[in-house]
Amino acid sequence: MVQPNDVVNVVTFIDEWTRCIGSGYQRDSLYRLGKFDSCSAQWNDIKLAFKAKAASDPDEAKRLLEQTHYKKNLGSDLKVSPTAGVIWDLKEQPGWGAE
Repeated sequence: MVQPNDVVNVVTFIDEWTRCIGSGYQRDSLYRLGKFDSCSAQWNDIKLAFKAKAASDPDEAKRLLEQTHYKKNLGSDLKVSPTAGVIWDLKEQPGWGAE
């Protein structure tokens, strides 16, 4: 029997979807864009995450995760942040390291 891999944390994608459908995010979307967000990108990420979780090959799971909206637009990479350069400037070094 094939066991799911440990490469994928499905909870991250479920958290992103619940954040998207939340009233605070939807209010911000309405204010900034003039419409509610359908959260379809986050929903598709959940489906991809479950597919990646079920993959027996960890490399295949990583390949699937690279296709997610979360990885391409959000995640922990500040260079792809939707607010970097729009709301705040990306610094070369954090402020606490400056002298």
